[in-house]
Amino acid sequence: MMAQSPRPLVRGPADAPTSVVMQALDALDAGARPLVVDESSGQLAAALHARGAEPQVWRRSASRGDTASAWPQVADCTAAFVRLGKDRRALAMALHAAASVVAPGGAIVLFGANAEGVKSAAKALEDVAESIVTVDTRRHSRVLAGRRRADIPGLRASLDAWREVHEITLNGRARPWISYPGVFAAGELDAGTAMLLEHLPALASGAAVLDMACGNGNIGAAVHERFVDAAVDLVDSDAVAIAAARENVAGTTIICGDGLAAAPRARYDAILSNPPIHDGVEESLAFLQRLIADAPARLKTDGILQIVIQSRIRALPWFEAAFKEAVVVAQDRRFQIIRGIAGNVARAKATDLKFTSTRR
Repeated sequence: MMAQSPRPLVRGPADAPTSVVMQALDALDAGARPLVVDESSGQLAAALHARGAEPQVWRRSASRGDTASAWPQVADCTAAFVRLGKDRRALAMALHAAASVVAPGGAIVLFGANAEGVKSAAKALEDVAESIVTVDTRRHSRVLAGRRRADIPGLRASLDAWREVHEITLNGRARPWISYPGVFAAGELDAGTAMLLEHLPALASGAAVLDMACGNGNIGAAVHERFVDAAVDLVDSDAVAIAAARENVAGTTIICGDGLAAAPRARYDAILSNPPIHDGVEESLAFLQRLIADAPARLKTDGILQIVIQSRIRALPWFEAAFKEAVVVAQDRRFQIIRGIAGNVARAKATDLKFTSTRR
């Protein structure tokens, strides 16, 4: 008898939508080889494994040591379980990706929270599935399921089919810019990043610079062009963003990974970032908190962490606790740029630091 595959790793507790879909598994035909898409806790894959299936996992974003890929690296799946994300076009891409590896007639299950808009997401599911039913609606969540259509007109079955070519202006020069659904700012230079680029720190010849949470590479590209002998690295947890950045920013090191731990150099002269402050639809300062707390250990003496964030977030005291010097470089009604300079001071623990924000 063939040995069962190893039990998938469980990374944390299941959120409400995941708990509901797990409770509904008796009503769903997962088959022997279901695909689990963007469910971060690992609980759903473990539950499917406990039922005798061999779940395949596709994570677009790296987290807690897990790897990620821009497109499913599997085939011949019997069903797909897709966790609703925050971006509708990214959801469409995820559903098409799932449909590209699920056999016709296989179940395609979409689950998420009501607050995330799962009710209206049924239309996106209709593009790739038929006979859609609502399986469960408990805990302010919803589980929708249909059967993979035998014929899907316009099926976009590869990452390249979702590639978008835009035009942006960097360092005063218009240039083509690649993006994909769900990548921050899409094919535009957002106002916060533009403000950060207007106030870049002076960099010595040969400086090592990290664009942290790089998205499709705006900051890294601008620095690489402006400081031609700088060694520029880019890191982001989103494998799709990394695919875009690799096209946009040649001659740099670009890595998909979770936070500063993924950065390839031990220490940098400058870490630059427009950090994400949302987790799904909810505001979360966790990434920002971790970046400020961990950056001093990854900077050379007098190295700089410089970020752009919303003006309503009162982050300067946190910088002051973590860095030798801290200053607001620029600020307007929407954004502020804060610079911390590392030195021989004790690094503050993330748990010792408090953030406050004021909504306008």
